[in-house]
Amino acid sequence: MNKLEYNCDLLKTTRESKKITAHSIAVDLCLSERQIKSIEENSLQYFPSQSIKYLALKKYIAALGLKIDDVIVNTNQIDPIPSLLKKK
Repeated sequence: MNKLEYNCDLLKTTRESKKITAHSIAVDLCLSERQIKSIEENSLQYFPSQSIKYLALKKYIAALGLKIDDVIVNTNQIDPIPSLLKKK
């Protein structure tokens, strides 16, 4: 998977402007609060892989009512399928 570039500040400011706590959105998305903070800090910490973080990020973007293209910089360059799962 290519480097995931996204506007983490937009995610946090949108969540805060809607007065949603990190804990409540984490519960709604079946994530941990640490994973929400990790997404907002553009860190891979608390995620076992980049692909799983990408899926969580997409759920988070949808939950905030944002468009993926407004948040993720290189959507057309991202391949969410881990290399081990690709057929050779």
